[in-house]
Amino acid sequence: THKYRLEWEVPDPEKGTDGHIHWFLDGKMVLTINGTGIKEANQGAEISSEPTYIILNTAVSSQWGFPTECPANCPCKTYDCSSTQWTKRCGFSEGFCDMMTKTPPEYKINYIRVYQDPENEKHKVGCSTPERPTRKYILAHEDVYKTEDDVHPLKGIQVGRGPCTPGIMGNSSEACGGVSRGTCTKGGVCECKQGWTGAHCLAHRGYDDIVWDAPDTIFDLGFQWPALAPHFLVMALCSLGAIMLTATTFKRHMDGWMTLT
Repeated sequence: THKYRLEWEVPDPEKGTDGHIHWFLDGKMVLTINGTGIKEANQGAEISSEPTYIILNTAVSSQWGFPTECPANCPCKTYDCSSTQWTKRCGFSEGFCDMMTKTPPEYKINYIRVYQDPENEKHKVGCSTPERPTRKYILAHEDVYKTEDDVHPLKGIQVGRGPCTPGIMGNSSEACGGVSRGTCTKGGVCECKQGWTGAHCLAHRGYDDIVWDAPDTIFDLGFQWPALAPHFLVMALCSLGAIMLTATTFKRHMDGWMTLT
């Protein structure tokens, strides 16, 4: 059992800090990237402050995730724990092939925790923050984010309607995630229960209650109300509307009457 930790500090120009990324294994720092070194390389790069999300990679590294130097006299070109040839097994870290062949390999994740500093305004949750308005940028550069067959780059999330097999048990996609997530209708499509989403109801229906990127309004186009006597203009428009309404009502009342000569 191992505990992995990642510390990610974004740059803060106001404080003059360039940020950093630190990787830890069981409490020991094993790798670090200093934002100052990246900045001094003059390549236009920096510690990323882009909104990100976590991806759990189920791939198993031949070096336990931390590469080591190739052993002496080992070609390190072919990796095969099932082989009896030393040249095909020598590149693995000690104990790796025993894990893969002598016992059923397991990959378990006990927990994932995300911590942020509530006193640091740079620590934000969301995919489109004021510093990085991702949604607006994508909408302004649609061609970069879609193929010829796409109508829009930002696609809606499908809730249910994925193909399934009625009556099947378990928590697979064929069973719409199981009885707690969704049900398979007689027509063979999934219907998600509350709190679950996706075509086969396999994902939690999460949301971010902090909206940094408010919907676009007419003011985003640079429109502003007249600066001179706005209250007077409102009163004038209301008065004009009242006069037109009165005139229309009077006309309807007078319809049908004949003029006496």
